[in-house]
Amino acid sequence: MYKFIKKIMSCFLKKHPGPYGWSAKEFSKARRWAKTQPHPKHPDNLKYSLWGYVNISGVETEYKLSTINKVKTKK
Repeated sequence: MYKFIKKIMSCFLKKHPGPYGWSAKEFSKARRWAKTQPHPKHPDNLKYSLWGYVNISGVETEYKLSTINKVKTKK
């Protein structure tokens, strides 16, 4: 079921070439994209996403966006 939901969510996202920028709009786009990607350490578990890996309390948005960009450019 989680795989199906992620697939549907990714259909509504526009393709973004390259890494995300540092504006608030770009952060929102990166967050939505990260919610549809698998967890880097547990790719087989469909309940976890990249956003769950990045969204740690106390971490600033710059570090979250930097981690998302690192994962995005590796693919």
